[in-house]
Amino acid sequence: MLQDYVKFARAKGLTETRVVFVHVLKNILIPVITVLGLEFGSLIAFSVVTETIFAWPGMGKLLIQSIQQLDRPVIVAYLMIIVGLFVVINLIVDVVYSLLDPRVRLRDAGS
Repeated sequence: MLQDYVKFARAKGLTETRVVFVHVLKNILIPVITVLGLEFGSLIAFSVVTETIFAWPGMGKLLIQSIQQLDRPVIVAYLMIIVGLFVVINLIVDVVYSLLDPRVRLRDAGS
């Protein structure tokens, strides 16, 4: 909380609550959202382990059975779905970045 933008916000006479929630929290949330997005993607990808250990029916168990039976189209389809989910999660994280930090927003090439 010793950053210049926090000092200037306090110098403008903003309340401590407003300084924390408007200025500090927005900058703190960017790395937190990055980690949460990566962890959520890993959670989806590594659900195979959980489904295998607990013998739950699901895509993870289907993947393990497909690997054992050398069913390549199912393996490729599973990988495509996981890759698609990672791309969507990263897109959502990037959109949230643009909502939190105006420096990240997409601008016209002419301006």
